[in-house]
This record gives sequence, structure tokens and C-alpha cells, in this order.
Amino acid sequence: MKLSVSNIAWDPAELADHLALLRDLGCDGVELAPSCIWPEPVEAEAEERARIKTLIQRTGLDVTGFHSLLYTRPDLQLFKDHASLREMVAYLNRLVHLCADLDGRLLIFGSPRNRVRHGRSVEECLAWAAEAFTEVAEKAGRCGVSLCIEPLGPSETDFIQSSLEGAALVERVGHPNFRLHLDTKALVGSGEDVEAVLAHYGGTLRHFHVSDPGLAPPGSAGIDHARIGRALCRSGYQGFVSLEMRRGFGPSREVIAKSVAYVRGCYFPGEEAHVAHRASPA
Repeated sequence: MKLSVSNIAWDPAELADHLALLRDLGCDGVELAPSCIWPEPVEAEAEERARIKTLIQRTGLDVTGFHSLLYTRPDLQLFKDHASLREMVAYLNRLVHLCADLDGRLLIFGSPRNRVRHGRSVEECLAWAAEAFTEVAEKAGRCGVSLCIEPLGPSETDFIQSSLEGAALVERVGHPNFRLHLDTKALVGSGEDVEAVLAHYGGTLRHFHVSDPGLAPPGSAGIDHARIGRALCRSGYQGFVSLEMRRGFGPSREVIAKSVAYVRGCYFPGEEAHVAHRASPA
């Protein structure tokens, strides 16, 4: 497995400084909420896309992908009506191109406020979602990236509230570029048997978030990350473990350094010596 950190953990003006910090901490990648880089991500000019891509490449980090996809577009509603669905598909397709331009690997569809059912039945919403995500997955496949569905707990959304429901939607879409993503906060919030879920889905899982309620620093809200980490290691999962933590819990460099060390201890046991060697000056 590899370790990445989302850019919501620091002030957007300090991107270059924090990319260097992730490199020095031995991280493998950075995950991007694109609205933390551009006011409206899909309007970013080619030169600006190239600048950000080069900035990240110079640190040796991979762009693991995008999350918080619809932060700038609360008006886009998957189930409001077909006009809004079509507008959302068009917007997601533009984000696919942006992600590919930065050599990103995937896009995580969480966006709980954009997927409320608006009184529609679950079956009707599944049909609409399959239509939308099939089209975006086809675009993603042509661009060399994947779209992932993120199950979220009932306190956040009323559509796709468990790993089982997420996996069923993935099966319904049936496209190799539409995959399952799991998140610790959501797994615990949904009351799932996390060890059983990871044992079942770990081999086919595309991406994994380490997060706590309120996107607080990991381990601060009662989630047993050591137990989850052991289960993830046993599961056969080989992708990125990405820390999703917002800023605002103290000096960002200190909080990130402590949080990365914590995540490494829970999810990457035995790697501390390797990381210390890799991060040391040449």
C-alpha cells in the first residue's frame, strides 16, 4: 500500500510548502480537492493545469486523484430531474479531463448533498445513478482514470449508505472504470462490521480514506484505526491509503506530521525505518 494526504489539510496558498512536507514525511502521493486550488476547477486554463502538474511532479509525489468533486456546484443534483442529471454528467466529464491533465488516477464521488433522493424511490435513483455513472465511467476509461462511488453514512446522505449498496451499484454499472471506494468515518458511521467488509472487498477496492468524524486528526474521535489497519493489511488491498483531514486543528505542518506518523503506525506497521531512510538528506 501507499500513503497520500488530501490538500484540504492546509491553506491553499501554501500548496508548494506542504507538497515538500509530504515528500519529506515519506508520503507517496497527494489527493486533491480541486476547489482548494481553483475557484472553479473546470475553468482552469491549460497553462495553470500544467503549472500545478509540474509543481507536484517536482516533489516526486503522485496525484492519487480528486475528491470533493462538486464543492463549487451545490446546484447539481443527481436526482432532482433529468436536466440536472445531464448537467452533472457534463460537469463530471470536465473534471475527468482535469484529473487526467494532472496525471491523476481516480475521482471519488462522495458529494452527499448532491445525491439526496428528493423523494424518489431507491430503485428509481439506482437507475438514474447507473445511467449517469456509466457515461462518466466511459469517459474516464478513455482518459485513463476511474470514477469511484463513496458510500456514506445515513447522517450524511440517503443514497448509497453502506459498502454493500456501493458494491451493488458498481455491479449494476458494470464498467471497469467505475469502482468502489471506502472511508473509515463512513464505515463506522454506518455501523458496519469493518473487518468483515474489508475481508470481502479488499481485493477489489480501488481507493481508501482514513478519516474521522468532522475530518478531525485521525485517532481523535474514537475510531480504532489500528484494528482497521490490520484488517486492511490482511485484505489484499494494494492501493493508496489517503488521509482525509481538514485544516483548523492547529499549525498545519505539525498536525500533518503527527497525523501521518499515526496513520503510518496503524496502516503501515514496520515501515518507519524505511521511511526515515528515504526522507533523510542525500
